[in-house]
Amino acid sequence: MNLLDDIRADLVNESADLSNTLRKARILASQINLPEFKEWLSLELNGYGNEDTLPEYRCFPATNLGMFSGSFGSSVKNMVIPTYNLPESVREYAENLTICDGVGSLQGMLSRDLDAYQERWPQEAVMLARESVQLTGNMVLVDVHRPIPRHTISGVLDNIKNKLLDFILAMQESDITPEDLDNRKVEPAVARTIFNTVNVYGNNAVIATGETINQEINLVRQGDVDSLLNHLREVGVDDNSLCELKEAVASEPSTSDGNFGPKVRAWLGGMLEKASSKAWGVGVETASKELLDALKSFYGM
Repeated sequence: MNLLDDIRADLVNESADLSNTLRKARILASQINLPEFKEWLSLELNGYGNEDTLPEYRCFPATNLGMFSGSFGSSVKNMVIPTYNLPESVREYAENLTICDGVGSLQGMLSRDLDAYQERWPQEAVMLARESVQLTGNMVLVDVHRPIPRHTISGVLDNIKNKLLDFILAMQESDITPEDLDNRKVEPAVARTIFNTVNVYGNNAVIATGETINQEINLVRQGDVDSLLNHLREVGVDDNSLCELKEAVASEPSTSDGNFGPKVRAWLGGMLEKASSKAWGVGVETASKELLDALKSFYGM
């Protein structure tokens, strides 16, 4: 079994260890020489730091539950803490739950027999919030935690699996062979376009260098097929390819979770193959940017 098939098999196998699958994917990232893919895999394995930008699928609105203490040993637990009157230095932290742990830690959380994992506030944040959150009877805020339900953690892991699977499937749909991988013959620009098309890292940044095409992407209007086709015709896309694209967007008029549909992805792969084989008079890197920008405008991305 080749590496692409091996990773794909792992991703649809419920008992496969995701950490090990991501390590296999790091081998793939090395073979295709795609630093952004390698970086994403490393962050998912090792966890995100304070300076790293978290993907959207790791960010959630937070629920904060406080413990209050009063006289004669009285206490109240699990009171929902309102955030509207918290100090500005605390409010953003209180309103946003970010899951930064690596995949191994997240899997470890799920292995515990708990309905929810609890993340405690730092004591500095509790102290800053204390005067803004009060209960009658002079009860004082002494501790705050926020529950992270099991389904939230499972959702993060599922998102990682789905994004990696989308990337692997798109690679295979682009007719990249095991021999191409073993001999490191995959064009980095082709792999980068696939990476950005399936939106693995949660952004649509495309790195492109080379010859310049006069770009007027603003002429491509959202949902307007004619404006899309006319623009691509001006930059040299042949009529047969335009007909294929017209059929693809007609069957996939919208994106799914910000990703192009399989027919549009397959069309993109075919165009990049033409560019890499010199069948289209545009370099691969410029072609990838031109096509992606036009399709994003059409889909309103």
